[in-house]
Amino acid sequence: MKKKACCGVALLIIFVFLSVNILPTFSQTQIPQWIRIGIYYADKYGSSRPVVETKIYAKGGLYIGISDDKNFITVANTQKDTLIVSKDVYKKDGKEGANIHIAVGRYISYATAKNALKDYLGAYKDAFVGYINNGYSVLIGSFSNLQEAKKLQSKLKRATLYSSETMVLVKDEKGKVLFAFDGQNSKFLMLIPQQENGIERIKIDNRWYRGRVEFKRIKGSDMTVINVSKLEEYLYGVIRMEIDPLWNIEAVKAFAVIARTYAVRNLNRHGALGFDLCPTDHCQVYGGAVDGTYGEKRAILAVDATRGEIITYKGKPIDAVYFSSTGGIPTEDSENVWMYPVEYLRSVDNSKEAKNSKSSWTFQFTRDEIKNMLKKKNIDVGDILDIKVLEYTKAGRVLRLKIVGTAGEYECQKEATRLLFGLYSQAYTIVTDADVNVVDENGKVKRTRIGNNKILTENGESVLNRKITLGQTVDSSIYSSAKNDVFSAVYDAIYSGDETRLSSGTGGSVSAASTVKVVKEDGTVEEVPIIPTTYTFNGKGWGHGVGMSQWGAKGLADSGYNYKQIIKHYYTGVEIEKR
Repeated sequence: MKKKACCGVALLIIFVFLSVNILPTFSQTQIPQWIRIGIYYADKYGSSRPVVETKIYAKGGLYIGISDDKNFITVANTQKDTLIVSKDVYKKDGKEGANIHIAVGRYISYATAKNALKDYLGAYKDAFVGYINNGYSVLIGSFSNLQEAKKLQSKLKRATLYSSETMVLVKDEKGKVLFAFDGQNSKFLMLIPQQENGIERIKIDNRWYRGRVEFKRIKGSDMTVINVSKLEEYLYGVIRMEIDPLWNIEAVKAFAVIARTYAVRNLNRHGALGFDLCPTDHCQVYGGAVDGTYGEKRAILAVDATRGEIITYKGKPIDAVYFSSTGGIPTEDSENVWMYPVEYLRSVDNSKEAKNSKSSWTFQFTRDEIKNMLKKKNIDVGDILDIKVLEYTKAGRVLRLKIVGTAGEYECQKEATRLLFGLYSQAYTIVTDADVNVVDENGKVKRTRIGNNKILTENGESVLNRKITLGQTVDSSIYSSAKNDVFSAVYDAIYSGDETRLSSGTGGSVSAASTVKVVKEDGTVEEVPIIPTTYTFNGKGWGHGVGMSQWGAKGLADSGYNYKQIIKHYYTGVEIEKR
C-alpha cells in the first residue's frame, strides 16, 4: 500500500522485512552457494585500492541491507536505480576527518526510525536514518566543527554527538543522504538489485556484475567494495577472462571444473581483507558479467553442464593450479617450481598442445640492463660477467641459474629463475654475443662462451690473442667428461686481448674492448667479445608449467578427449565428484 507523499527521505525509501541466509558456513564437503570477490581493496601489488566513493546501478531499483558475512537483512527498498556510496568524511583546508552528526532517539528497527524521521524533516532537511551502535537513530547534520555541532545538540532533547571513522553514507545522485551505516567491523552495508527474470545484476561504476555488492570500511580507511555472487555465476565471469570460451566445448568444460575447484579450495584466501578471492591472476581473473555475447553463452553452457563438479584427491578438493602453455614440452613437477612435491601435480606429456603466441619467445637484454634489473631487486654482483644455467629439470626447465659478476655471484632456483628477469617461463636457453662454434672430439659442433673458457688449438696453445678458426678440433687431453666440456678448459680468471686480468669478485669493471677474432665458415673474420655484452633468452610457453596447460587442454579437446579425460591427464590420480 502506498502512503501519501511527504518530503525528504520518506519519499525515497520503503521499508521491507526480509532476512536471508546467504553465506552458510563452508565445509570442504560441499560447494558454497555464494562467494565474495574483491573489486576495490588494498592490494600490495598495486592492482587495486580502496575507494572514497562508488556509483551503484541496477535496473528496477536497489535494496539497502545489512550483512554479517553469513546472514543478510533487508532494510529498505530505495526505489532508486542509482545510488552513491561514500565514506563519511569532510575535507576542509587540506584536512580530512570524520563528520560529526547529532543522533536523536534509539529505535529497534528501520521502520520505527523512519516514522520518527518525519518529525524532524520539516525543521532539518538534512536529517536521515542511520544505523549506529547496533541500532537505528535519526541523524541530523554533518559537521566538521565540534562547537557548531554542540550548538545544535543543545536545541534538541536527549540528543548525542556521533562521529565514526568506519561510517559510510548512501546518497542519491543529487547527494542527498538516504542512509548512514556504521557496523563497527562486525556488520556491513550491502546493496541488492531488483531481480530481472530471476537474475541479480548490478553495476559497480562502469562494470556489470552478477549478484550483490558489499561495503567494508576499516577504521580511518577508504572503502573496500566486494561483489557477493553465486559461485556458479562467478565462474561465468572467470571463463571468458581466462580462456577463449569459443574453444572446443570439452576444453571449456574442463576449465569450468578446474576454476570451480580452485575457487572452492581457495575460499577465504583474502579473508584478512574481508573477501574470498581477488579478480586478478593472483587468484583467478574475473571480469564480471557481459550478457548476450556468444562467448558469454558458451561460458554459461560449460559451467551449467558441469554444475557442482570439482576435482578431488583422496576425497579433498585439489589445488587446481593451471597456466597458459608449455610450448609443447612436458608440464612440470610441483617441487621444481615451488617448494614441495604434490602427488597429483606431476610432470605429464603436453605434446598435443595447440600452437599459440607463446609457444616460443625471445627476450634480449644488455649486461647493463641485467645489472639494473638485479639492483631493483637488491641484488648487486657488480658488472655482469656471465649468466649460466647450472641445471635443467627432466622436462626441460631451468632449475638452477648462476649470475657471475665482478663483485660476486648470485644463484637462484626454481620459479625465481624466470621471475628474476620477467620471463614468460622457466623453459629457456641462453645465448650471448660471446658464444662461438667449436667442434668436439666426436666431430659435433657446439656453442661455447669465450668469457670463462680458454679456447685451445690442437697443441694446447691459448688463442685469446690470435685468430681461432671456427670448427677447430680441440686437444683431447683437456677433455673432461664430468663437466661435459669437450671443447674448453674452465678457469676462473678472464683475460682481455692485451692480457689485462679481470677476475670475478675483485670489484673491477669489464672492458667492452676485450675481444678475439674468429674466422667464420665463409672465410670472414668476426670480432667476438670475451665477456658477453648481450644475453638472449630463447624460451617456450607461458606460466609456471604446473597442472593444466590451457592451450594443452584445447589441443587435447581438438584431438577427441572429453573434459574428464583432459582433467585426469593433467592431474595425476584424481577423481571428479559432483557435490
